[in-house]
Amino acid sequence: MNYLNTPGQISYTTNEVAIMLGVKPATVRAWISRKEMRANKVNGRRCISPQQISDFYKQRKTGEFVDHTYANGPVNRLI
Repeated sequence: MNYLNTPGQISYTTNEVAIMLGVKPATVRAWISRKEMRANKVNGRRCISPQQISDFYKQRKTGEFVDHTYANGPVNRLI
């Protein structure tokens, strides 16, 4: 279901974006929560415009948003 944020502006749900990009909806929600992908909130639902999807791809190409959270494996703590 496409949403209209403003007249003439189409947005997609996280589930629709997940289908378009071939990932799970949880992955799209994770990108949004890590601020890798922008989204708008309309009536309590996250909506993503085609421009926001395009911006996401541009940022991924440049490596601007790379999640290094698990890149080095578990943290060894000295006790």
